[in-house]
Amino acid sequence: MNRLIYFVILENNSIYFVIPARKGSKGFPLKNRKLIDFTLSEIPSKFHEKTIVTTNDEEIIKKISKTKIKILKRKSELCGDDISIRDVMIDVVEKFQLRENDIIVMLYVTYLGRKFEEIMKIVNYFLKKKVKTLTCCVEPKSHPYLCLYKKPVNKGEQVIKHDLYRRQDYPEVIELRHYVCIFQVNEVQRLNKNMYNENTIFYKITNDIDIDYEEQFMDYMSALNDE
Repeated sequence: MNRLIYFVILENNSIYFVIPARKGSKGFPLKNRKLIDFTLSEIPSKFHEKTIVTTNDEEIIKKISKTKIKILKRKSELCGDDISIRDVMIDVVEKFQLRENDIIVMLYVTYLGRKFEEIMKIVNYFLKKKVKTLTCCVEPKSHPYLCLYKKPVNKGEQVIKHDLYRRQDYPEVIELRHYVCIFQVNEVQRLNKNMYNENTIFYKITNDIDIDYEEQFMDYMSALNDE
């Protein structure tokens, strides 16, 4: 997408980029602190005033305070492992008094290699479809009809009961990804804890690099250095 086009899109719509980046990842210590620059560096400084980072990490706050990016110092009740991202987004809406028709583009920092042009392509798709909620999906590596619950003594039980053996008879499925998650403010209360509902449309992506562990990050950086 041409830069001039996405400048016009952003200037003509009340769109906010919201980046959740709490401290406390157990699988990858200080994960968000280490990864956030990959996302922030993709957002042009022209739109920093429309960018919000919700965090309890003092190092991230210190770094961002030197920019025009807005900071929401997240309260401790919203920093636990069992807190849903929906509650975090509701907190953003309330603290910044966002209007019902404002649009939030939620960007997890774990998706490396995501370019701003691609984000805006998805935003443009969202606006053209005139919907209230969108998230991303990928082609699944395995079909749920092939999955079984693990049972004792090396046994298994079908996750979905069926007796189909030909793969061409299986229903088409997609696999959820929060690569880019977009929703209108007045829809956030109706989203489930995975940030979608029956009205959500899914945008298929091919970039499936989602960093959960330090080993994945090291492999990614090694691959970058080899290019």
